[in-house]
Amino acid sequence: MRAIARGGATPSAMAIARVVADARSMRRPHARGRPHARARASWRMSDDDVRDDTPRADARATSTSERTGRTGWEGRRAREVAEDARRRGTATRYDRRAIRRERGDGPTIAEGLIGEMVYGTNPVLEALRQNRRTLFALYVQTGEGGGGHGTSEILRLAKELKVEVKSASKHDLNMACDNKPHQGVLLDAEALEIPTVEELPRWNGVGSPPVWLALDEVVDPQNLGAMLRSAHFLGVDGIVVCTKNSAPFNATVSKASAGAMEAQVVHRTGVMHRFLARARDDGWDVVGAAADPRAENIHAFEVAAPTVLVVGNEGVGIRTNVRRACNRLVSIPRGVSATDGVDSLNVSVAAGILIHALLASRTV
Repeated sequence: MRAIARGGATPSAMAIARVVADARSMRRPHARGRPHARARASWRMSDDDVRDDTPRADARATSTSERTGRTGWEGRRAREVAEDARRRGTATRYDRRAIRRERGDGPTIAEGLIGEMVYGTNPVLEALRQNRRTLFALYVQTGEGGGGHGTSEILRLAKELKVEVKSASKHDLNMACDNKPHQGVLLDAEALEIPTVEELPRWNGVGSPPVWLALDEVVDPQNLGAMLRSAHFLGVDGIVVCTKNSAPFNATVSKASAGAMEAQVVHRTGVMHRFLARARDDGWDVVGAAADPRAENIHAFEVAAPTVLVVGNEGVGIRTNVRRACNRLVSIPRGVSATDGVDSLNVSVAAGILIHALLASRTV
């Protein structure tokens, strides 16, 4: 191109120049037809165009002291908390714990627990009545909604047992219980001890034959609590669960049992099928609940000897090795023909029906 400009162009150089010029002229109309190309060509903004120093009347406060209303030491502390949260990437709308510390409120209920929580009127009441745990503190809701049914008896027992009583807001109780229904009371207590049992006691032949309930790997705490409640209400003589693969005996189970977990002594065993085989060898009837064609109708069953009712997992029922340890199987007959998809009962409902039928059939 320089050669063309100086006037010394050769014929070949001039031909190349014409091709380049034609190509450029062909691109221009195409570029004009593309919006993004036009935008690139026209979008030339200076720093003055994007800078807006005009004060706004509705602008929000940006300093920590303006947001929180704190000045001096409190303002500096709030800034430190906010900056630390920002650096750690955990900044939220507000840091509840930091705010509580700044106000001098101390730790939350969950942070101050020594043992584990028991919440709800019936569980707390039974925990105090039975006194099987070491009791550390009782939290009672203050204000509107506090002091519900049973609270006066709870306070009386707490005073009698010399348990420290602390006031708590509904919000703090909700946070401690993860918004579960606490009914305004929460007890800080040692975990309930579940004793181990290796064999069942021998029956001396006096009175009605004992009936025990064995729970084979029941993992849902609501189901476990419901079965403890039914078993205690109906009057079983004992309950045994698996040491492993069973729901833990915690506040959820105690609440679902309506306090029966506190009143009913529950045992655990390491190997369920060995425990049941030993009971069978000692003269106990080991009766497994199973939806099996060979199973006996529970309503035709009679308890004439010491009996262990075995109820299995919510999904698979009793395991194969546990079933082998049973010398009889029972089932609940359907009330309607099996033409739909509802082919079973909830395990806690089935356990209640079976327990009631067995206890009603006992010979005195």
